[in-house]
Amino acid sequence: MNKKKSLQKVRPGDTIDPNVNTALRYALSTKPFKVQAAAQLLATTSDTVRRMVDESGIEVARQEAGPKTRLFSIENIFELARYRANRRSKSPKKKQVVATVYAPKGGVGKTTLASNFGTIFALKGFRTLIIDLDFQANLTLSFGYDSELTREEAVEAGISQSRIVEYHFGNLIPNYPTGRVTLQEVLKKPYGEYGPHIVPADLNLDRLDTMLTYETLEGRNADLILAKLIKDGLAQKDQHFDVSEYDVILFDAAPAKNRITRGALLASDFVISPVSMEKFSTKALSYLSSVLTEMHDQFDRSPELIIVGNFFDPTRVRVMGQLATITQTYRDSWLARSIRRSEDFPKALTGESDLPLVLSKPNSQAATELRESADALLNRMGLIDG
Repeated sequence: MNKKKSLQKVRPGDTIDPNVNTALRYALSTKPFKVQAAAQLLATTSDTVRRMVDESGIEVARQEAGPKTRLFSIENIFELARYRANRRSKSPKKKQVVATVYAPKGGVGKTTLASNFGTIFALKGFRTLIIDLDFQANLTLSFGYDSELTREEAVEAGISQSRIVEYHFGNLIPNYPTGRVTLQEVLKKPYGEYGPHIVPADLNLDRLDTMLTYETLEGRNADLILAKLIKDGLAQKDQHFDVSEYDVILFDAAPAKNRITRGALLASDFVISPVSMEKFSTKALSYLSSVLTEMHDQFDRSPELIIVGNFFDPTRVRVMGQLATITQTYRDSWLARSIRRSEDFPKALTGESDLPLVLSKPNSQAATELRESADALLNRMGLIDG
């Protein structure tokens, strides 16, 4: 289908062509939540949600016709999450964590887990920044931003200009060839100020990898450029990249071995590596382990490895055998929570959902397992108590 034709104007309630632009579908697919769903997302009770609304003064719309039922927007949900976190916090500053979600091979659910974990962290009240480092921009797409959408197409389709991807992570690097901008110019906030913040990606991100290669050829240590950027940003020493407000910075790295991914790993405290329990490859984990060892030998630093089992099926003998192999070889790295294969997982690229699963189907078993895994991650990273 011609892309111009797919950007037809539609109204809420219309049947939406699955080929229509992602940003347009997203704008029309976000429906309000009732109090029970809000309670599920916030892992609490309906009475507690009502009480928090009354105490916080957060404005929540009510149904116009019939019973005056409260209708929570996505923004309301994250406002309540932050209100609860601020009310519970006893210390002025939490620990700050930088992590990279990375797997040496594709098809393991890396981006799906990154988008859902980042969303859950924000639902827990953590100030979360997710940075898409994959040229394919699948994570960017999962939050409703189509990196190929132009201004002209947005105007024609009646889409907000805020949904256009103009900049990516490369534009935040000092001396970037096409010029540097500030973090606030790059940021996307799909669910408002208190939801996860996104640094989107597009195909032009490959220029950053080229830049890092040139830096290396000219004798400069390009591997640590991202680590310095993060360190200075957390310490408020870089006015273009002030990330001091965030509790969690989460990179979604491409499966390819490139300089951007290497830089992200060196900038991180943890590397969260999903493995497919259906198609587990000992070579992939062995390769990643050797990369981390080499990093530590060369730079005296490397992220701590956390392995997350995905597509887990306890009824299959082969899967259980693979589980035994992983837990014996990588006992200290294995996360004691796995995620089973589920048809509930969204297929963003086929247009079935433009929301992370934990938002689109909060009552599903898959969402429950994602939340349990996210809790285990937060505990492992020292952000919550066990």
